[in-house]
Amino acid sequence: MHTRQPTLSSRLRAAPSPLAAAAALAAASRPDRVGDPVVQRLQSGRTWAGVAASAGLLFAYPLAESGEDILLGKVMDVVVGCGIALVAGLITLSVFIGMARPSLRGVYVRRLTGPGTALGVIALGAGVCGGGVLLGVKLLHAEIIPWADLRDAGFLAWLASFLVFVIVMLIGGIVLAVVAVFTLAAGVFALNSCFRVGDVHDLLPALISPFLVWALFALSYSDGPEVAAPPLVRLAFLLGGPLSVTALSVWEIRRLRRRYGVTMRSALGRGGIPEPTYAPEPEQAPVSGYAPAPTYAPGAPHFPVPPALPGQTHLPGQTYAPVPQYPSYPSPAPNSPYSR
Repeated sequence: MHTRQPTLSSRLRAAPSPLAAAAALAAASRPDRVGDPVVQRLQSGRTWAGVAASAGLLFAYPLAESGEDILLGKVMDVVVGCGIALVAGLITLSVFIGMARPSLRGVYVRRLTGPGTALGVIALGAGVCGGGVLLGVKLLHAEIIPWADLRDAGFLAWLASFLVFVIVMLIGGIVLAVVAVFTLAAGVFALNSCFRVGDVHDLLPALISPFLVWALFALSYSDGPEVAAPPLVRLAFLLGGPLSVTALSVWEIRRLRRRYGVTMRSALGRGGIPEPTYAPEPEQAPVSGYAPAPTYAPGAPHFPVPPALPGQTHLPGQTYAPVPQYPSYPSPAPNSPYSR
């Protein structure tokens, strides 16, 4: 049997996109987390509502800055927000793990691989982007390749070096663009998940998110307006994010307590309240005194077998209905009119 080898195009199509890879590495993904679909839908709806409000504000009022300045400002907001989330996460995690019972500290310390992965991915992407841009600038300014010496070596040597330089710059530009998109998306996902602190405990994102959004509100309010909107409209727009995130965080904490029994005291192991586990319910064992139901091969005909009664040593055999017997009639006489 011949197996078809995967081609380069099929491998490229099967490779994950930068956005999917960023979401997988920078979003909280602990298997036994309390994944409430209602909370997730509300968080997603609040995010899309904020995007729609931002787009509507940009279209409704003239820009007070250029488009490049606004885009650069958004990127700087992501960078500043990641820094605030990192500092707030480190402080919260240190206090949270320090206040927990010794039996739970080891569990929470082992779960720090999630926040460490998110932080490492963003730092690695930022380092690659910064190093690639610096290397490209030096190549363009002829600080690495001695073009004058290559020109003296001959036209063919100079032409071959120039072609290699163009190919390397094109490939490097594509790689840097992909890494930049991946790093920016990872920063957004890490900002939404507060650097995957939900992998440590389900209550931590709801505790850190309000502090993060109010700090971003203070920074945005102190900066100049991006659009020429009235002060009241701009203030309402800036307050919409922090107020909605704070209300959703309070509701999430209450829902975790009332629906799943997740509280701060149980998370810290205080007051004799154990940390709840979310293991699946065990399968029910068969009732004693009855034989288990028989199994049959796929496609094999079978008849239902009645269960054994208590004290019975064998199962009754199959019972079949008797074959119906029909009365026989004598053959008609040769001269009978019915013999024709």
